[in-house]
Amino acid sequence: MLENLLAALRDDDSIVELIGLPGTGKTALLKAFQHEHPSMFDGAVEFFIGNPSLLLVDAVDTIAERFGASKGRNLLIIDEAEHMGKHDLLEGINRLGSGPWRFSTILTTTTPLDIGRSIYITPLNFDDMSRLFEARLGQPLSREALAKLWAASQGLPQLATILADQWQTGRVRSLDSLADLLNPLAAPGLVDSRGYPLSKGSHEEKTIISDVRFVSEALLKAVGKDPNLVHALTPREFEELSAELFRRQGYKVTITPQTRDGGKDLYLAKADGFGSFLYIVECKRYAPDNPVDVGVVRSLYGVAQHERVTAAMTLTTSYFSKDALDFAAKVQYQLALKDFIDLKLLLLPYRDTSG
Repeated sequence: MLENLLAALRDDDSIVELIGLPGTGKTALLKAFQHEHPSMFDGAVEFFIGNPSLLLVDAVDTIAERFGASKGRNLLIIDEAEHMGKHDLLEGINRLGSGPWRFSTILTTTTPLDIGRSIYITPLNFDDMSRLFEARLGQPLSREALAKLWAASQGLPQLATILADQWQTGRVRSLDSLADLLNPLAAPGLVDSRGYPLSKGSHEEKTIISDVRFVSEALLKAVGKDPNLVHALTPREFEELSAELFRRQGYKVTITPQTRDGGKDLYLAKADGFGSFLYIVECKRYAPDNPVDVGVVRSLYGVAQHERVTAAMTLTTSYFSKDALDFAAKVQYQLALKDFIDLKLLLLPYRDTSG
C-alpha cells in the first residue's frame, strides 16, 4: 500500500485519493509515508479537514502564502474530503496550481471523488490483523482469542489501536471482555421490517437517524445498541446527545450557542456535600481514524484556566493522539479525555436489547 502511494506521488501536481472506510488506517498510512520518506516533501505540508461550512477556496490564499515561502516540494492533505463539494475541491486545487511552487495533493475519503488517482484501503485479513494485535498487546495470543478480536474489530487497524490502549492502561484485563467492547460495532443495531440489519450509510439508516434527532430516548436506545451510529450524527446532534447523557447523570447542563468562540460546547454544574462544581466540555464528533490532537486539548485547558472552572473535559467519537494524552497526564486533575470507548461505556445503560 505504501509503495502504491509512493508511486502515485512521484510526479508534481499529482492528486491521490486514499479511499477506505473509517478506521481502515488512512491516517496511519499517511504518517508512515511521511516518516519513511521525509525528503519527498521537503517544503510545507498543509493539513485541511473537510468541512461543508469551510470552503477550500477560502483557505487558498493562506496555503499559497505558505507554499510560496517554502523552497521545496509542498504537500496538501485534505482529510475527510467526502464532506466537501467536488467543485470546490477542484477550484481550490486548480487555483493553488497556478502558483510557481511545486506541490501534490492527497485526499482521504470514504467514497470515490473521481478527482485523482484512487488507492483503496481495505480492512486487514486475519493473519495481518493477528500480527497487529500481538504486536500492540505485547504477547502471543491463542487463535480463538485472535478470531474474537478480529471479528470484533472488523479488520480495522484503528479499532485494534483503541482496544490495545484499553489493555495497556489496565482498564480491561480479560481478552473476552476486550473483544466485547466492540461487539456492538460488528452488526448494526437497527433492522428493517423483515428483521435484516440496515446497511451502514443507507437511506433507511439516515432516515432513522433524522427521525429520532429530537427524541432523546429513542436516540439513546439506537446509539446504545450500536454506538457507531454517533458518526452519522452532525456535530451539533452529538453535542445534544452528550448533553442528555450528562443530564441523566445528575448534572445541570447548558449547551453553548452554535456560533461561538472558545472551544467549549457544554457547561456542567453539580452541587453536593463538598460544594458546587462547574465543568466545561468540548464535544468532538470525529471519524474513528481521525485523532484529537494536542492543540485541541491544550486550547480547552487554557479556556478552563481563564474561566476558573473546576475542570475541563474533551469527549470524542474517535481517540486522542499520544501528545494529547501526554499533555493531559500532566494536568490530570484539571483535564479529562474521554474517547470512543469511554463514550460507549456511557451509552451502555441505554443498550436496549429487547428488540
